[in-house]
Amino acid sequence: MPTLRLLLPCALLTAALPAAPAPRPLFDGRTLDGWEGDARSWRVEAGAITGEIAAGATLARNEFLYWRGEVADFELTAEFRISGDASANSGLQFRSRREPDGHAAGYQADLDLGRTWLGRLYEEHGRKLLVERGDRVSIAPDGRRWSEKFGEPADYAALLRPAPAWNTYRVTARGPHIELWLNGTRVAVLDDHQTGAAAHRGLLAFQLHSGPGPVKVQFRDIHLTDLGATEAPPARPAAQAAAKAPAIDPNIGAVRKNGDPPLRRNAGVDDLTRLHASPVLWHLRDNPAKPSAVANPAAQKLVAGLKLVHGFQAELVAAEPGIRQPVAFAFDDRGRIWVAEAHGYPNRQPEGQGRDRIIILEDSDGDGEFETRKVFAENLNLVSGLEVGFGGVWVGAAPHLLFIPDHDGDDRPDGPARVLLDGWGFQDTHETLNSFTWGVDGWLYGCHGVFTFSNVGKPGDPAAGRQKIRAGVWRYHPVRHEFEVFAHGTSNPWGLDFNAEGHLFMTHCRSFWGGGGTTYVIRNAHYWNQANNDYAPWISNRGPDFAPGLRNYLLASARYDSGEGGAGAPGTSAVYGGHSHVGTMIYLGDNWPAVYRDHLFTHNLHGHQINHQVNVRAGSAYETFHGGHDVLFAPDATYLPVDLQYGPDGAVYVIDWSDIQHCHNPRDEVWDRSNGRLYRVSWAATWRPAKVNLGARSDTELAALHLHRSEWHVRVARRLLQHRAAQRALEPAAVAALRRQAANTADEVSTQLRALWTLHATRNLDDALLGSALGHASGTVRAWAVQLATERPDKLRLSADQLAALARTDASPAVRLAVAAAIPALPVAERWIPAAALANRGEDNGDRFLPKMTWFALAPGVGGDLARALELAAATPLREVADSILWFVSRTAEGREQVAARLAAWPAETAARALRVLAFSLENDAGLTAPLSWPAAARRFADSKDPGLRGAVEQLSALFGDKSVLGPVRTRLADATTPLVERRRALDLLRRAGDTESAALLVSLLEDRDLRSAVIPLLGISADNARAAEGLITRFGSFGGADRNAALAAFTSRPALALPLLRAVEAGRFDRQFLTALHARQLRRLNDPQVNAALDRVWGRASESSADAKATIARIRDVYRNAPVWSYELEAGRKVYERACSACHAMGGSSGGKLGPDLGGTWRNGLDYFLENIIDPNAVVGAAYEMHVLTKRDGTVLSGMIDRETETAVVIRGVTETVTVAKSEIRERQKTTQSLMPAGLLEALPERETVELLKFLTTEPR
Repeated sequence: MPTLRLLLPCALLTAALPAAPAPRPLFDGRTLDGWEGDARSWRVEAGAITGEIAAGATLARNEFLYWRGEVADFELTAEFRISGDASANSGLQFRSRREPDGHAAGYQADLDLGRTWLGRLYEEHGRKLLVERGDRVSIAPDGRRWSEKFGEPADYAALLRPAPAWNTYRVTARGPHIELWLNGTRVAVLDDHQTGAAAHRGLLAFQLHSGPGPVKVQFRDIHLTDLGATEAPPARPAAQAAAKAPAIDPNIGAVRKNGDPPLRRNAGVDDLTRLHASPVLWHLRDNPAKPSAVANPAAQKLVAGLKLVHGFQAELVAAEPGIRQPVAFAFDDRGRIWVAEAHGYPNRQPEGQGRDRIIILEDSDGDGEFETRKVFAENLNLVSGLEVGFGGVWVGAAPHLLFIPDHDGDDRPDGPARVLLDGWGFQDTHETLNSFTWGVDGWLYGCHGVFTFSNVGKPGDPAAGRQKIRAGVWRYHPVRHEFEVFAHGTSNPWGLDFNAEGHLFMTHCRSFWGGGGTTYVIRNAHYWNQANNDYAPWISNRGPDFAPGLRNYLLASARYDSGEGGAGAPGTSAVYGGHSHVGTMIYLGDNWPAVYRDHLFTHNLHGHQINHQVNVRAGSAYETFHGGHDVLFAPDATYLPVDLQYGPDGAVYVIDWSDIQHCHNPRDEVWDRSNGRLYRVSWAATWRPAKVNLGARSDTELAALHLHRSEWHVRVARRLLQHRAAQRALEPAAVAALRRQAANTADEVSTQLRALWTLHATRNLDDALLGSALGHASGTVRAWAVQLATERPDKLRLSADQLAALARTDASPAVRLAVAAAIPALPVAERWIPAAALANRGEDNGDRFLPKMTWFALAPGVGGDLARALELAAATPLREVADSILWFVSRTAEGREQVAARLAAWPAETAARALRVLAFSLENDAGLTAPLSWPAAARRFADSKDPGLRGAVEQLSALFGDKSVLGPVRTRLADATTPLVERRRALDLLRRAGDTESAALLVSLLEDRDLRSAVIPLLGISADNARAAEGLITRFGSFGGADRNAALAAFTSRPALALPLLRAVEAGRFDRQFLTALHARQLRRLNDPQVNAALDRVWGRASESSADAKATIARIRDVYRNAPVWSYELEAGRKVYERACSACHAMGGSSGGKLGPDLGGTWRNGLDYFLENIIDPNAVVGAAYEMHVLTKRDGTVLSGMIDRETETAVVIRGVTETVTVAKSEIRERQKTTQSLMPAGLLEALPERETVELLKFLTTEPR
C-alpha cells in the first residue's frame, strides 16, 4: 500500500470531550521560580535542581525545597541522580505539611544509592517506615497493618542507574492509594486509611538528608498531573470508632475446596467479620441511601446493609417477584434494561420445555425508578448470554447462538428465533457461551469456558467447516455473519469489557496455571487453560528448569493471587474474597469520580465484594494490579452478583442471582429459583436519572455523541450507526464529523480512536485516514490501524511486506504486538518475513507477550519449512522463540534428522542448548529411530563437563536404541548411595529405552518402597519372564493397593506372565480374590488358549461384550467424561449406590449384601471396570458369583448363590434372604452362565444419577 498523507483538516467540535489531565512542568530548567528553600543547600546546576553537601562538610539537619503549591490526587514524574558518600540520602515529599522549623512532615518517596532506602515509602516526622520496597501495605482506620510481598527488597537495588546516568521516579496518589515506580518498575504500594494520620492533600518538596559530604542529588524534568481531589471520609462517630471490632473468625480466609459453597451466615444477621479482616475492605462505610420504591423488605434490608466507599450509594432497582434468576442483562438505546432469567439453570431442559425468559425493565418517567416491566420472550432453554441491537436480541442458549428479531421495536418478537450458530457445548453449563459484549470494532464478543467442548458453525456446516473452542473468547460479526475464535485459552471466564484504548480484558476463575483472575485478551493469542491440556500442537504445557519459557502459552495479566481455588494449587480467600470472578466492567461512565476512570471492576462471588483493579501498560501489553481498595462488600450470603455495567446515567447497575446455590450442582431440588435483584451503585453527589432515546437521534447527532464523556453514549451511537450503515449510506455530515474527530491529532488519543472504530464499523475508513493512522504519533493508534487493516483475511489492507516493515522499524512494542496478532490473517507461506522481522527484535526478549505471540505467528508454518525454521532458531535473539522452534521441530522424525545434523555444526553454545531442548521434547517418548547424524552429535557432547549435557546425550542415546549406555545407568540404579532422584531418573530411562535385560536387578529393587512403583512396570516387559513373575508373586502380599494394581496390570499384559500367575492361583500361592472381572477380561483379551483354559479353571467364564453392550458402554463413558464431574456430589452418589447396589454388594466390609464381590478398593480399577461389569454383567462371571436355580418339588423356584452345601441341604443366598433347602425337596438344580447382577441398571437411571453413582464408585474413600 502506498504511503498516505492526512488529507482532512484538524478541527475540534464545540461539544468536545473534556481533555484528560495533562502533565505540567514544575521546573523551568533555569531558576528556582516557584520553589522555596535554603539557598545554601539548593541551586540550579546544568539544568537540574541540585542539593549538595560539600566534601568535608556535614549537614546538621534535613533541608527541604518546597514547591509553592498543593497536591491532592496527582501523578508526579521526576528524573534524578544521586552520588557521593555511602550514606547519601534524599527523597520526594508529597501530601506533606511544613512545620514551623521548616521541616517537612508527611509521605516521602525515599532514595539513596540503592543499598537500603531507595523505593521505600516513609513518613517523615510521623509513622516512619510505612512500606518496604517490594511490599504492598494497607493501613486500617484503627492503625492495623497488612502487607503482601510482591518482590524481594534486595532485588530493587539493581534498578538504580549510577550517576552520571539519570533515573525516573514516578509517584501516583489517588485518594488513599499511593504507588511508587522507579525506572518503570513498581516498587511500593500503600493504601492508607488510618484515621487522623492518612493525608489526602498537602505540599511537595525535595529533601537533602543530614549527614557527611560529599553528597549531591539532582532533579530535572519534573512534571505534575493533577488528578483532582478525593474527599477524605469524615471521622467515624465516637461511639462507632470506640466499638470493638468483632473477633476474627478463624474459618474465614481458610483454604476451601474448589466448588465448596460460600460461608453460610445466619439469615438476617450481618456478618461483618470480613469487613474487619480484609485490608481491601477496611475503609468501607455504611450505605447512606434511603430505601427505593421497590416493595421487597428482604431485598431492601440487604441493600441497606451494603458497605461502600465513602461518597457512594446503593439502591434497589428491582427484586423478586419482578425479576428472578437474572443471568445476563443489557441496555438498549432508550436506556431500558433487558434481563435474561435462567429458570432452568444449570440443566438444559427437554426439547420444547424451556423455562427461561427475557424481560424488559423501563424507567418510563425518568425519575430513576424502573417501574415498568414486560416479558419479551419465554420458553427459552439454557440462556446464558444476552445483547440487544441490529433490530433484535442476541441470545446464547447452548447449543445455539440465537437472534430474536424485533425490527419494528414493538417489544414483541417479529417471528421465531433464528439459529445463527450451533454446536455450542453445555457439558458444564456455567462455562458455555456467555458475557455478550459489543466490541469497539463492531463485533459481538463472548466468552467460553474450559470444561465445555464446542464445535461451532452455521446450521448444516460439516465438521470440517466448524471451529473448535474449548476455552477462550469468540466473536461474531452482526452484519457479515462471520464467526471466529478471537483468542484461545483461560479457565472459566464470565466477563468482558474494553478499556479507553479499545483493549479487551476478561475476568475468570483464578487458575494456578495462569496466575491471577484477569487477562488482557490479544487477538490470535493462546493462553493457559485450567485443565493445562488440549492446546494447539505448538503449545508446550510445561518448561524445564533451564528453559521455563518453553511453557510457551500466555499467562493472565494479573499476577497477584485472588482466591482459594483454581487448578493446580490452593490460594486464600482472606483478602480478595475467592477465586471466582463474575462480570467485568471497565468504568468509562460519567458519574463515578475520575480516579476510577478506566479501572476494572469485577464481582468476587464467594467474597461478596466488588474487586477493584488497575491495568497498567507494561511493555507491549498490560499488567493488572489490585486497585488497593475494593468498592463494595455485602455482609449477606445471598448477595451473589452475576454482572455489572454502567448505564446512560453513569451509575453502575448490578444483577444479583440471590440464590446461595449458584453453580456446580445439577440437582434441581437444591435451587431456590424464587429470588433475583437489580441494584444501582452511584456517586451520590452527582447522580441524576438519565432519560435517553439515542435511536431517535440523527446520524450527525450520533456522530457528535462520540465526544460524550461517557463511553456508554459513544458505544450505543456506534452500534446504531453501524446498523444504519448496513442498510443505507450515512449522512455525509455524520461521516465528515467522524473523520474530523479521527484526524484531530490535537485531541485525546481515545477520542480519535472512538471515531476511527466507528468509521471502520460503518465501512467509512478510507485509505487516506487509515494511512494517517498508520503514521500517527501514538503507538496505540498505529496498533489499531494494523488490527483494523487486517481484520478480514479475504480483504487485507496491509501486505506481508508492510507488516514486516512495521515489525522491523516501529519503536512501539504495542505496534509490534499488533503485527504479531495480525500475521495469522496472512496465508501461511507469507507469514515468514514479518514473523522473522519480529523475531529479530532483541529488545523484546524480556517482554511478557511479544516472544510468545511471535511464536504463535510462526508456528503453523514451521512444519512446512523445517530448514528455514531452524535457521531462524539459530539467529533470533528471542530465546523463547528459538526454544519453541527447536522443541516443535524435534517432535517429528524429519525434524529430529535436521536438528541432529546441526548439532555438530552449530556454535557450541547454540548446539548445547538445542541438545537439551531436543532431550526435553522427547522426554515422554520411547523407542525412537536414531537420526542419521546422531552418533556425531553424541560424540561432540559425550565428554562435556556439564552434567546436564551428558545426561541429555545419555537419555537420547538410550531412546535412540544405543544399548551401550544402559550399563552405566544400571550401575547408578543398583548403587544405594546414588541420590534417589538420580535412581528414579535411571529407572525412567530404562523404561523409555525398553530395557528387558535387568530382571535380577529389578526384582531386588522390589524391596525398595521408594522405587517399587517404577520397577513393577519394567518387570512387565522383562525378557526373563520366570524371574519377573516369581518376584512379583512372592512379594505381592507386601504391596500397597496402587502397586498391587500395577503388578496385576503387568501380569495381564502378556501370556508369559499370565500363565505363572494363574498357576500360582491354582497352587494356592496367590489369593484368587485379587483377580477381579477387570483382570479376567484383560486375560481373556490376550487370546491365548493356555491362558483361557487356566482362567476357566481358576476364575470362571469370561467373554467379549456384545456390540450393543459396547455401544452402551461407549455412550455412557462419553456422558461421564464430558460431564463437569466435580460439580456432582459424592453424597448424592452414595445415596444412589445404597438404593441400587448395596442390597448385593458391601463396600470395604461395611454393611451391604454379599451376593456380589465387596467393592472396597475397586475405585482403583477405573471407570471402564464399572461400566463393563454393570452394563454387561454376564460377559465375565466369576465361579463364585454364577447364578444357581433350584426348583423345589412344590414348584417353588429359588435363585441365588450357593453359600454352602452339606450332605443333606443346600444353603442358597438370594437378594433378600438366605434359605436352607433340604436336598430331598429339590426337584431340579441348574447352574446358569448368567450373573446374579441384572442388566440395564445404568440405563434405567437418570443421566444425573448415573454420573453421581460412577463418581462415587471411582473416587478414593476419604
